Amino acid sequence: MDSTPQLDAFLVRTERETSFGPGQLQDLLFDLWGDMKDTPAQPEVERWLTLTVERHLFSADEVRDALTSIRDLADLVPAESH
Repeated sequence: MDSTPQLDAFLVRTERETSFGPGQLQDLLFDLWGDMKDTPAQPEVERWLTLTVERHLFSADEVRDALTSIRDLADLVPAESH
């Protein structure tokens, strides 16, 4: 699966901004969840959605690491398989 445009755009934002609120991440993660349903990336997206309910602030570094991990997991699945 190729990265989604939203994920790629958000990764660029992590280079310019220092932190993100949970609402900013939730919008992206809900979109990703729909795109990555039934892929190895789905549990990681769900884990991060849970964190957005529990926390109030996320550093750009941890968001970048999480999104990179999600992208890498999604890339393990051929596009035609889902």
